[in-house]
Amino acid sequence: MRNTLIALAGIAALLGAVPAQAQTGAARPLRIIVPFGPGTGTDILARVVGERAAELLGTTAVIENREGAGGLVGASATAKSPADGQTLMMAANPFIVAPLLQASAPYDAVRDFAPVARIGVLPMALVTGGASPFASVRDMIAHARANPGRLNYASSGKGTPSHLEMEQIAQAAGLRIQDVPYKSTAQAMTDTISGQVSLYFSTLPPALVQYRAGKLRILGIGSARRVAQAPEVPTLAEALGQPGYEASVWYGFVAPAGTPRDALARIADAVARALEQPAIRERVEKSGTEIDPAGPDGFGAQLRREHEKWAALVKTLGLAAN
Repeated sequence: MRNTLIALAGIAALLGAVPAQAQTGAARPLRIIVPFGPGTGTDILARVVGERAAELLGTTAVIENREGAGGLVGASATAKSPADGQTLMMAANPFIVAPLLQASAPYDAVRDFAPVARIGVLPMALVTGGASPFASVRDMIAHARANPGRLNYASSGKGTPSHLEMEQIAQAAGLRIQDVPYKSTAQAMTDTISGQVSLYFSTLPPALVQYRAGKLRILGIGSARRVAQAPEVPTLAEALGQPGYEASVWYGFVAPAGTPRDALARIADAVARALEQPAIRERVEKSGTEIDPAGPDGFGAQLRREHEKWAALVKTLGLAAN
């Protein structure tokens, strides 16, 4: 009997030594849904960060591209997945905005998801052609006020960051400007350079390339502070005289609502540790993304702010479908 008890005690000790990740089932592959196609920013970051985070959790990542309807297809699939800590989605700005544009949206970005971890942000830049008469944001605003309805700007379509960020500035400054939607960001950039359109809200990396070539003028960058690549260019907060103003594309992981809190914390910790590794940092920063990690609480607070802000603007602009 004594030997049996000793043996049982030894087994219990061994079980107690099994890592928590194994006990909670994290050894199963981590399913990461990407609501856009291969090669997009969300896809690249999901693979770079998600695969390394999965390794740190003692498992592997299975990346599943579920594109369609501006991200609605992938997000809807994620919301309907089991809330067991094994399914994540790489989210970006359309995750918040897309359902706001639908009369009967398939998901609610706040109610149907649990925030897990923010990876970082990709700053946007308000640009104009190199031969443009605008030397500053204030010049642009003065011109627009003096010529209501005549100033135009390129966008990637209704509800996209390039559209909403420009309209947010227009609303705040009381401007009447014309949106010219483009199917291709490359064509939008080309027409901004040539002067066919006056303004464009681009992501920062391609804007910097054309800026250095002298083909574009950057009126302001939507980062929290001036960027090292162009320290002479003001932030949009400085250019607009609005402290705290930022314009960026953000990236982060979300999970189905109801996912256990300990699972969220474990995955967030793995993401944070992955972002501390030099090789991962280099690959993320090469995409132009500024690493700015946040856990479930911090990322959740950001998502709620984003939802409130864009819901108000979508309503003001009358963009929601009937």
